Amino acid sequence: MFIHRPVDLKPPENPGLRFYLGLVVFITSFSMLPIGLVLKGFMLTHFWKGFVLAAFWISAPIMKITSVAILGKSSYNWINYKMHYIYHHVAKPHQITQLRYNIGLVLFILPFLPNYMISFMPHLFAIDINTRYLIIIISDVTFIASLFVLGGDFWDKLRALFMYKAKARFEEPNKN
Repeated sequence: MFIHRPVDLKPPENPGLRFYLGLVVFITSFSMLPIGLVLKGFMLTHFWKGFVLAAFWISAPIMKITSVAILGKSSYNWINYKMHYIYHHVAKPHQITQLRYNIGLVLFILPFLPNYMISFMPHLFAIDINTRYLIIIISDVTFIASLFVLGGDFWDKLRALFMYKAKARFEEPNKN
């Protein structure tokens, strides 16, 4: 949750080494289970395989908790300020142009065509399975990208589709 404060306030000090050390511990914690799975293959007995896997499996959440302790409140305040800054200067929703909206709608609808054709008319595509997977992946990426091209107002419209009591409200054009 962001603390609502003006962005012009002086940012908290970077916690320095404490922040970077906590970040390294946190990121390293995600690699503990894969490392345990690899090292398990080098063990000869079932006991040692289980022991190594359990040790690395248990160490991941312990490292995450440790990283939070290392980071501390000063790091939390610094990260919170940076996220707030990024939101207000980069990601804050703003009005998009008609051209961008139209391009976004084309990108939103276009991926349904190849997915539909591959699913219901596979005989039209005399291609191997890997190419089909590639077409499906590209279609999915295009669909997801369209949501970002369409902007924040479209996210609200899309969200309203899944709300029973949501109503469409049309703005009247200015007649000057």
